Amino acid sequence: MWLNLAKAVHDLQRTYGEAFNAYRPELHYMRGPGPKWHAKRAGLPPAAATVAADAGRALAEIAGVHA
Repeated sequence: MWLNLAKAVHDLQRTYGEAFNAYRPELHYMRGPGPKWHAKRAGLPPAAATVAADAGRALAEIAGVHA
């Protein structure tokens, strides 16, 4: 009897426990450009580098708001 009760409780925890899990992987998927991205764009002309830097700052600000 206890074995059946324990199995039922375990099944309920497994089934409904995931619905209340606080971990949301989509919030941790992409943190920003990595070293390969920066290395690839290191030789950009100054105007393009400025736009890329402005975009980087904007993305960092957005990430800070959503963190």
